[in-house]
Amino acid sequence: MKKISISESLVWKLVFFLTLVVYAAGLFVEVLEPDAAVYAEVSREMFVSGKWMDIFLMGADWLDKPHFQFWVTAWFYSLFGVNIIAYKLPAVIGVLLAAWYTYLYGKRFYSEKHGVVAALILLTAQHTITSNMDVRAEPYMTLFTIMALYHVVVYLDSKKMAHLIYCSAALAALMMTKGLFTIIPVGAGVGCTLLYRGKWKEILHWQWLLLAVLAVFFMIPTLYGYYQQFDLHPEKWVFGKQQVSGIRFFLIDSQWGRFANSGPIKGSGDPFFFVHTLLWAFLPWAWLAYYGLALRTKALVQRKHVPETYTYFGFLVMFLIFSASKFQLAHYLNPVFPLLAIMAAEALMNASQKALRVLTVMQSATVVLLLIALGMLMVFFQSSFLHTDTLLVLLAGMLLAGFVFFAKNKPVFARMIFVPVLVTLSINYYLNREFYPILTTYQSESAVADYYLQQQLPKDRLVSLDVTSFSTSFKLNTVVPPLWTDKVQPDELQDKYVYTTQRGLELIDSLQIPRKPVHQFTDFHVTMLTGTFLNKATREQELSPMFLVQTGKRVQ
Repeated sequence: MKKISISESLVWKLVFFLTLVVYAAGLFVEVLEPDAAVYAEVSREMFVSGKWMDIFLMGADWLDKPHFQFWVTAWFYSLFGVNIIAYKLPAVIGVLLAAWYTYLYGKRFYSEKHGVVAALILLTAQHTITSNMDVRAEPYMTLFTIMALYHVVVYLDSKKMAHLIYCSAALAALMMTKGLFTIIPVGAGVGCTLLYRGKWKEILHWQWLLLAVLAVFFMIPTLYGYYQQFDLHPEKWVFGKQQVSGIRFFLIDSQWGRFANSGPIKGSGDPFFFVHTLLWAFLPWAWLAYYGLALRTKALVQRKHVPETYTYFGFLVMFLIFSASKFQLAHYLNPVFPLLAIMAAEALMNASQKALRVLTVMQSATVVLLLIALGMLMVFFQSSFLHTDTLLVLLAGMLLAGFVFFAKNKPVFARMIFVPVLVTLSINYYLNREFYPILTTYQSESAVADYYLQQQLPKDRLVSLDVTSFSTSFKLNTVVPPLWTDKVQPDELQDKYVYTTQRGLELIDSLQIPRKPVHQFTDFHVTMLTGTFLNKATREQELSPMFLVQTGKRVQ
C-alpha cells in the first residue's frame, strides 16, 4: 500500500488548507438568484414559521424540491441566525465530508495516497468550488452519493449490518434532497458490478429488500410532510390544477418529468452536452477523468482485473441517462464527481511514463489557458483595484506553481497535481473575493434589500411588482409580497414602497397612484453571463433599470 511520508503529509495539509481558504471566501458572496435564493428563502420561511413539515415559498405552498436541505439549513439558521454564511456553511461541511468518504473509498480499494489524491481532485474540481459558493442541492447529494456507495460496498465485503443501515440512511437523505432518481449511481454501481461478476445469488439476496425497507423508514418524515400538506388537501391549486399528490410528485412526477421533458420546466436536450460540460466543470482534471474512463473501459472489455468497478458503472450509467435526458444542467454531474475523482486518481497513480508525459502537456496547456482567461477577466471585467489579500494569494500561488513546475528534481507526478491545484485555487480565490462580489452588485434583488436596511425603511410596506424578490425576502427576513401587473389590485399598491420595473411604473401611473422616486438600481441576470456584460466597456448595454418608489393614496 502506498503510504504518505511526513514531508508529503505537510504539503498535502497545506494544499487542503488553501482549499479551505478559497471555500471560506465563497461563504461571503451574495446568494445568487434565482435557484440558491429560492432555497435560502424556503429554508427561512420554514425556520420562521416553525412548520418543519411544510414547504412554503413567499407564503404559498411550494411543491418542487423535498425537505432535507431545507431542514438542515433551517437548523443552521436556528444556530447562527438567518444570514448568508448560515445558508452556505452546511453545504461546505457536506462537501468536506464527501471528500473524507472519497478518501476512505480510495484508501480501501487502492492506497492511502490514492485516497488523498482523489479527495483533492474532488475538492478542487471547478464545479465543486462553484457549488460551494452558489449553493443549491448538489453539495448534499455529492456527500450522500459517495457515502451510500462506500457503506454498501463495505457491507458486501464485511456483511456488517451497521453499514447497510448507514447506506439506507444515505439513500433516504439523497431522495429527500432531490427525488428518486438520485439513487441511480449507487444502484447502478452495485447492480452492474454484480452482473459483471456473475454474482447471481448476491443479486437476489434478501439484503436488498431490507435495504429498501430501511430507506423507506428513514424517508417517513418527508412522506408524511407531503401527505399532510398536499394529499390531505386535494382542494389546493398546484401547477394550475387540483387533487395533486405530493407523494406521487416526490416519487415519480418530479424527476421523471424532467427526464421525459414533461414537467412544468422544459429543456431542449443535447446528447453531447455533458461530454463538453465536463471539460470545464471538472477543470483542471477533465483530461485525467477522460483518460481514467478510457482505461477502465478497456480493462473491463478485455476482462482484466481491476480493484473495483462500482465507481465506473455508477458514473457511466448516470452519465448516459443524463445525456439521453431532454432537461440538462451543468451541476447535474456534481453528485458523481467523487466517483470520477477516484477513477481520475487511479489513472494518474498508475499511468505509464509515456502517458504521464502526454497528460503533463495537456495539463500544462490547460493551466496556460486558465491563466490567460484570468488575465482577460481582470483586464476586461475588473475596473477597481484588487484587495491586498487577493494580490498576495495570486502572487504566492503563481510563485509556488512556477517553482514546482520548473524545479529540476520534482517528479512529473508532483507537477501533474500541485501546479493545477495551485493555479485553480488562486483563480477561484480571485473569483470569490473579487469577481462574484462585483458581479452581485448588479443583482438588484439583493441590492434593494441592502439599501432598505441601510435606510431603515419599514419592511411591512415593501412589495415587489413584476419581480421575483427571493433574495430580497431572505435578506430582509420577511416575505416581500410579489405582485404582478396582470393581477394586481390598486389597493395593493397604495401607501407602499414598491420595487419594480419600468413597466411597473407605467402601471402605477395608469392607476393614478402618486409616487416619488426613492432609489434606482441596475440589474442583470448574473447567472446568465454574456461577453457583452463581462466587458466593462460594453456592460451598460446589458443592464436594466430597476426602481424603488414610494406610493401614496390613489387619486380618485
